[in-house]
Amino acid sequence: MKNKGKIILIVLGAVLIALGGKGLMDIPAQKAVLENAVYLDEPVVLPENEGKLVIIHGKPEMTAPAYDEELGITLNTIKAYRYDEEYKQTSREKGVFKYGWVSRGQKGIAGEASVGEFALDEKTINGLAADSEYEDFDMAEIGAKSYVVGRGKTKEGAWTDRWWVIVDGTYYYDSFEYSNDLSIPHITREMDRDIAKEREGAKAYAYKVYTGMSSEEVTVAGIQQGTSLAADETLGVVLRNGAFSKEEVLSSNTSSLMGGSIALILIGVVLGVLGLRKPKAKAKEA
Repeated sequence: MKNKGKIILIVLGAVLIALGGKGLMDIPAQKAVLENAVYLDEPVVLPENEGKLVIIHGKPEMTAPAYDEELGITLNTIKAYRYDEEYKQTSREKGVFKYGWVSRGQKGIAGEASVGEFALDEKTINGLAADSEYEDFDMAEIGAKSYVVGRGKTKEGAWTDRWWVIVDGTYYYDSFEYSNDLSIPHITREMDRDIAKEREGAKAYAYKVYTGMSSEEVTVAGIQQGTSLAADETLGVVLRNGAFSKEEVLSSNTSSLMGGSIALILIGVVLGVLGLRKPKAKAKEA
């Protein structure tokens, strides 16, 4: 098993090093693409720029709010990031059953927005940073779904700034445990078991959303497609908080690519070294 773990580390390290190396090699090509972009002082759609890469800056304006189709919840924001949890049994040891909230993953949700005359595509909107916990729920919408909204708690029981939408539950439960030790009165065991059974399976959903608090304006590079701006296939999403000049976009993009690539290589090297390192020989007993 130890050898298998070492092989996994070595392979993973090699993959990260390869990805980092590719990222470094891609820098000149991406720089050339950005250098040929049309920089617009105002975010206006011009016929001569159709199909070209353009760089615009301005304040994103919401044209349609983000909507969580799975839960049927409207979010008053351009971009949301959802956190999913489920209340379930986390362990069972020596007749003690412990319950708590377990992560079930995350999900990005995009609304619709424009900068000036350009409608941003979903990829670009998903590139916006979710910077604040969301609590501005439409309570009529929540009530119609029979959901409940409640604040979360830390492991120590303190309230947090995060608000959760509770589905199939009544509030954001504390961690809970019960024992089937026969020394505990039967009625207590049954009551605690019923509490756990009632709570188990409840699901909770919280959202972090984009508010534009860090910067009112953003700078975006994308392909002009009619009145839309789509992320370039070669560059991916190029989005910066603030109003950037073309030279600043070039410099920022190069620095970001270089920093990310070097980080991948360094992590890959560390994993490779850990995989290749021989275990220390145990000291002989005197």
